[in-house]
Amino acid sequence: MKNYIAISGSIFAIVAFSHLIRIVDGWEVVVNGQAVPMTISYMAFVATGLLAVWAFRAK
Repeated sequence: MKNYIAISGSIFAIVAFSHLIRIVDGWEVVVNGQAVPMTISYMAFVATGLLAVWAFRAK
């Protein structure tokens, strides 16, 4: 079970870091012709960051 928690925490941390890079660099993401607002990355950064911290604290 500890391996699962460590792997999940690592994946959440990588996703959070990728959202942080998008926020800092201002990368534009377009899905099906529609621009994805930065607000999505702010919310996703907070959510995945909290999940990563939670996983590493549970380990």
